[in-house]
Amino acid sequence: MTEPALNTSASSSTAPISESNPGKLVSAAALAKPFIDSITEQITQRVKDGKSRPRLVGILATPSPPSIAYAEWTKKACESVGMEFDIWRTWDQAPGEEPPSEDDKKPGLEDDVEDLIIAANADPSVDGIMVYFPVFGGRQDTYLSQIIKPSKDVEGLSFSFAWNLYHNVRWIAPSQLGGAPGSTAEGNPANGGAHDHSLGTDDVVPSGMVKGILPCTPLGIVKCLEAMQVYDRSLPYGDRLRGKTITVINRSEVVGRPLAALLANDGARVFSVDLGSTQEFSKRAYTTSSEEDKENEDDREASQAVKEARRRNAAQRLRPHHIVRPLPSSSTSLESCLAQSDVVISGVPSANFKVPTSQIRQGATCVNFSSEKNFEKDVRTKAGMYLPSVGKMTCTMLQRNLLRLVEAKGMVEDGSGR
Repeated sequence: MTEPALNTSASSSTAPISESNPGKLVSAAALAKPFIDSITEQITQRVKDGKSRPRLVGILATPSPPSIAYAEWTKKACESVGMEFDIWRTWDQAPGEEPPSEDDKKPGLEDDVEDLIIAANADPSVDGIMVYFPVFGGRQDTYLSQIIKPSKDVEGLSFSFAWNLYHNVRWIAPSQLGGAPGSTAEGNPANGGAHDHSLGTDDVVPSGMVKGILPCTPLGIVKCLEAMQVYDRSLPYGDRLRGKTITVINRSEVVGRPLAALLANDGARVFSVDLGSTQEFSKRAYTTSSEEDKENEDDREASQAVKEARRRNAAQRLRPHHIVRPLPSSSTSLESCLAQSDVVISGVPSANFKVPTSQIRQGATCVNFSSEKNFEKDVRTKAGMYLPSVGKMTCTMLQRNLLRLVEAKGMVEDGSGR
């Protein structure tokens, strides 16, 4: 599957940013269009080849107005590219009838959602499943997300996909899709993990492999940054953010933390800022010798068992992955992080939180992924580029993930996958 050409129209002027010359306002819809066109073309070709249209099921547990609106919007977006999208509800609702009150949560709701997920897992005509969270919040929602069959997990929330993301595993053999965390591997070349042409790039998939499934919003933000030319395509694949410093304000398990890991795995120094703490995500050096391992260990002394496990695990990895270290709050205030950052990404779900424009580095790229506006109205007087929302790209990455899963399923069935 070939990547669409990047939209390079988002590049900013070289003139100094000021009130009379504001930074460029970027549209997620414009950035997503090449991907949407590519997805539409691929589905059209599938139909011409006599194959079925990819089918996605969205499970609505509660009649939450925002969830209902998002489900209807997703349905419309999927059908516009030729996908089938069905909404499965836990409540009865005749066509044209208003949904029940959101407060009327019935007993046994968790069992109802679980039954719908299990039914969709078992239905061979269903290619992808998504659940509109939150349902209960916390560990109950985590449990529900983990019973979705990984080969149908379009949102990339399964533990196996999370492991691949955090350990920088970019390619998956279709037969390994959804395997236990740590069981998937891209291979073990004799050169000890050094890159060669057979390992693929963002444009070329290694023979018999498919791209990994990543959470839609973090992946969408990465694709937006690529299209905005924050990534330096003259650098090697997997290292195109080298030299960039990025602040991500949000460390949720769904968006903030995986996003920081993705950016660090591409070479950036990332300040992950959340309530009461700041962490630094940076790329881990690939090491094989015991002396190099010793030099790269944390300050604490690791046990012999840990050292041996690291040596065994390193042999299965083709590329380095990020490490995380806490930073002292006394020297890493938000203001300090912003002053150093080429890119500022914020997703705080509060109308009261604003990134102070005065603290943003001149010419920085600013991205908002919260439903609230996390940047002040005059952000473009300092920002070189400002992307106020990423929703359209998030939905497009959902569709892209579905095509990846359908592709992997087909490769398993026809024997072309590893």
